Amino acid sequence: MRNTVIIALLILVSSAAFAQDKAITVLTQNTWPPGTWVPVRIEIVNKGLNDFARFYQDLPQGFTVKKGNTAGADFYWDNKQVNFVWVKMPEDEIIRISYLARADKSLKGSFSLGGKLDYVVDGDRRHSVEYGPLMIYLDDNAVVEDDLESFYSEETPPGDLLKQDTIISTVQEEEAQKIEFRIQVALASEQITKAELEDRIGSPLAHGIKVLRAGNMYKYQSGAFGNYQQASVYLADLKGRGVPDAFIVAYRGDEQISVSLARTLTE
Repeated sequence: MRNTVIIALLILVSSAAFAQDKAITVLTQNTWPPGTWVPVRIEIVNKGLNDFARFYQDLPQGFTVKKGNTAGADFYWDNKQVNFVWVKMPEDEIIRISYLARADKSLKGSFSLGGKLDYVVDGDRRHSVEYGPLMIYLDDNAVVEDDLESFYSEETPPGDLLKQDTIISTVQEEEAQKIEFRIQVALASEQITKAELEDRIGSPLAHGIKVLRAGNMYKYQSGAFGNYQQASVYLADLKGRGVPDAFIVAYRGDEQISVSLARTLTE
């Protein structure tokens, strides 16, 4: 493959019980044509990891993402971030995942594509590995050099809102295509009530919650705002109350879209 960048990082992880060699490889073109889907492949060489793990990469504002191969992970695209989450890491020695990314036609220049792997060892010891970044150039004359047919797998819809007496879960049909900003406050592998969620994050929630099921994971989101400014005020309040991992997400009806696109459509 021409114009291909490979970045590999060998990592030595030591603990009292063992040492592990890890390798992360990211494979993509180093020139991307704006407005066209471009595949990104990741290979994780795994020796001994079999607990929770999360692989994620940040993309600049103005990008859209579709999932490809997930290797059993729950995939989601939130707040300009690509996420693959395993409740239990696959036992395969080489874990292959992929996604498609598309830059808006108006974007120019270049950006860096880094990333991070968080994982758990022995059930409770958490480790993080950062790698990259590699430089990607946006070029109107670039050509996608890969077969995209095998990658065209639409992102899993957010799923039905869970119907519980503690959860706001109805969306009026006539409002199905409206833009809505929410605050995602937690991601969990089990279903919990609003009271349990507030206890977990250590703060009361001024607005109701919506729970979206994505594979084996549950996204917990609070609030439903018609504009970004209102959502930002609520986010700042939550962060001030000690919920640092909260962030804004956006939906058009039941379809999750990038926050930047939602702002463009509402401002």
